[in-house]
Amino acid sequence: MNLKKVNIELDIADVQEILAIDLDDDAGRALNFIKERLAKQVKKCLQPH
Repeated sequence: MNLKKVNIELDIADVQEILAIDLDDDAGRALNFIKERLAKQVKKCLQPH
C-alpha cells in the first residue's frame, strides 16, 4: 500500500464523539473510534481508483 496525504471529512456525530472522548479522557473509546471509523476512511482513501 502506497502511503499519501489524505483528507477525510468528519460528520457531526464524529466531531461529537471526538470531543466526548477528549472530555472523558477515555483511551479505550479513542482506540475504538480510530479502528472503527478513522482507519476505515483512511484505507478507503488509499485504495487505487
